[in-house]
Amino acid sequence: MIDFTKNDDLNKIISDNIIAIIQYGTATCMPCHSIKNKITTWQENHKDVVAYYISLEENMEIAAQRGILSSPTVEVYIEGRLSIQKSGYFSLDEILEKVSSISEQMK
Repeated sequence: MIDFTKNDDLNKIISDNIIAIIQYGTATCMPCHSIKNKITTWQENHKDVVAYYISLEENMEIAAQRGILSSPTVEVYIEGRLSIQKSGYFSLDEILEKVSSISEQMK
């Protein structure tokens, strides 16, 4: 999982990749750390999917523009379109299974 920086262009990341997972989190959010680690491990077998972690403390403006009000939040973009958005308590396994299935279909 790539840590998003001020130099990154989120719109370009989303448009340049067939599948992009974007996770928003905070330094004090324990579920955020767990989700980040799980996505990083999952990504080892899904090299075709790009994943970025966006710190809400460092990127409040981006989060506000996208209506992200809580952490953890995970978004999945497929071919530039927001396909999945979950915040708070959700099943990451369910999301990753869907993304795996879509990834396989697109190969």
